[in-house]
Amino acid sequence: MITPGNVLVVDDEQAFFETYRDILVPEGYRVEWARDRESAVAKLQESTWDIVVLDQRLKGEAGGDTGIDLVSTIVFTGAKVIVATGYADPAMIERAFRDGAYDYLEKNTMLRTLLRLKVRNAAEAIRERRLGTLDAKEREREIRSLWGAVQTEADRNRKGKLLEDLMVLVFKTVPGFMHVDTRRKSPDEEIDLVIRNESTDAFWSRERSQYLVVECKNWSKPVGPDELVVFRNKIGNRGGRCHLGFFIAVGGFTDGFHSHAATFRKDDILVVSMGRNDLEELVNETDRNEVLKKLHARAAMAGNGH
Repeated sequence: MITPGNVLVVDDEQAFFETYRDILVPEGYRVEWARDRESAVAKLQESTWDIVVLDQRLKGEAGGDTGIDLVSTIVFTGAKVIVATGYADPAMIERAFRDGAYDYLEKNTMLRTLLRLKVRNAAEAIRERRLGTLDAKEREREIRSLWGAVQTEADRNRKGKLLEDLMVLVFKTVPGFMHVDTRRKSPDEEIDLVIRNESTDAFWSRERSQYLVVECKNWSKPVGPDELVVFRNKIGNRGGRCHLGFFIAVGGFTDGFHSHAATFRKDDILVVSMGRNDLEELVNETDRNEVLKKLHARAAMAGNGH
């Protein structure tokens, strides 16, 4: 199953490892630590890593660039390397990229924000690369494997990441919905998935929605009307270029969600809700375009009522 999310932190300072862990674990990544070159090499040999956050100098200023010496070794394993440094200079950055580093990160006041962004970009690049190698049969096996993992995963953060990965792959099987971006963030909101609507199918082109927005909730409890209002605001906040959203909820929806949805039937925003049974159908049917059309019709004609 393709789930790029294994991060190895190579840093001699435990405080930095704990900072990275506290930032990345809530994002759904598995994070482990190597405090020196020897333990880093051992971990690279015993497991597969998607991303390595590598300290430039593993032994402080007196140790030189002993961390950066590892870049070419790590790249050889297929992992994306993000070099973390408190001593950034053009020569170091040039060497890191020459040796195959994916990106670099300065240990400054922007560390938390940039770490989350850079690791997410690296993870997306890995996932796109792996998905691009799948043939049709492998892709379908991956979809079903992800769906099984979503239903059995106990860790809340990991479950959420698996659900997003599943929906990215499912929507990409629909002609015209190939361009899917994940976790778009601004200071006041986060969007799980954004899909460019490039469908030539008359059904979707008539939507006048240049973008489709997707919300993924992995909650065990049903989603209520407050979350619907927040999601509709995200759709309406797209400068008139988005009128359609898909609300995915593994735990289903409350009656209040559906009754509240019916009160919005006179505006031009449509929210298509999908619970567990809908997801099951979407995963298992071969023509997902037709399944989405059916769910769209249900939402449009019944105000999301069931």
